[in-house]
Amino acid sequence: MKKFTLHEITTLALMLSMIFVLSALEGMFPPLPFHMRFGLSNVVTMYALFFIGGRAAFTLAGLKSLSVLLMRGPVAGLLSLSGGVLSLLMIALLAAVCRNASYFLLSVAGAITHNMGQLAVASWLTSTNLLALFPVMILAGILAGSLTAALLRVVMPFFKRAAAPNRPGPP
Repeated sequence: MKKFTLHEITTLALMLSMIFVLSALEGMFPPLPFHMRFGLSNVVTMYALFFIGGRAAFTLAGLKSLSVLLMRGPVAGLLSLSGGVLSLLMIALLAAVCRNASYFLLSVAGAITHNMGQLAVASWLTSTNLLALFPVMILAGILAGSLTAALLRVVMPFFKRAAAPNRPGPP
C-alpha cells in the first residue's frame, strides 16, 4: 500500500480540521427532528473524492468516524463510519457510471445512502425494524444533499484557488 507523502498528510490534516470546524458549527444549529444533521462536513469529503482521490476521501471518512467514536462513543462512531463509507461508495460509483453527473445528483444520492447505512446499522444494533423511518430518511437525505451540493458549489472556487500549484506569491 502506497504511503501518503508529507504534502498529502498536510492536506489531509487541513481538510480534517475543516471537517471538525464544520461539524462544530453544525452542532450550534437548533436541533432537527430525529437528531438529524445537515452533514456540512461532507462538503470536504466530497471535494477530496472529486479532486484528490478516493484514498484521501476514505481516509478522511475513517478519521472523522474515529473522532466521533472518541468524542461520542462506539454507537455514534459506527453510525458515522457506516454512513460515511456507504455514501462515498455511492458517490464514487455514480460518478464512474455517470461521467456527467452533477454535484447535486451525487450529493443527494450520497446523503440518502448515508442515511440508509445509518438506518441499517441502527436497526441491527437495536434489533428493531426501523423501516417506518425510511421515507423520513429519504426526505432528509434530499434536503441535506441539496444543501451540501449548494455549499460545495459556493466554496469550490476557494478550494480550487487554495489548491492551485505554483501560485505566485506577493512581490
